[in-house]
Amino acid sequence: MPEVKKPAVKPEIKMPSPEEVKKKLAEVDSFLQKLIFKRFIGTFIDMVMITVPAIIITLPAFFLLPQKPVNLAALFNFLVFLAAGAIMLIKDMPFQLGPLEGQTPGKKAMNIRVTDLTGRPITMIMSIRRNIIPALPLLVSAVSAGIYIIPIPVISELASIFIVLPLFLVSLAANLFEIYKIHTGDQNRRWGDTFAGTMVKHD
Repeated sequence: MPEVKKPAVKPEIKMPSPEEVKKKLAEVDSFLQKLIFKRFIGTFIDMVMITVPAIIITLPAFFLLPQKPVNLAALFNFLVFLAAGAIMLIKDMPFQLGPLEGQTPGKKAMNIRVTDLTGRPITMIMSIRRNIIPALPLLVSAVSAGIYIIPIPVISELASIFIVLPLFLVSLAANLFEIYKIHTGDQNRRWGDTFAGTMVKHD
């Protein structure tokens, strides 16, 4: 008699229980919260390392550099804060500096790094796009110093009120929005990450 073939047995697909799903979601949430915490600490370290030296360097200028006929102290402070803003813009670009391999000191300390969406190092242009908003306070500080280079009190005071103050408020609002986006954005990517096509991941 011909052999009767048994019907193929389909593999049983086991669906996870609600408890297992909740556990996995809790693990993912914990991972993301740790990554967010590391991002905040890493960013704080980087901003301190860039901003504090800039402030320390500029303070003696008020006492050592002449302020008439051209305010050299204001010019010096303008250049220092402009340089600090430029460093903030390009800080995530690929570079090799001792133990730092494409990581800022803050990100190295937190064991995280910035990559593109495929996991590769980002370019300088991507770094600039990503850090436009974090660099705004330093760039606004440069503008604030720059309006006093030519010491014309009335013009300087008006510029301070109608130019610097609005820029400062925009800078503050933009950075608060970035913090909000880190918590609520897809994959915890802030607006700068979306604009630049970048993400932060564990190293």
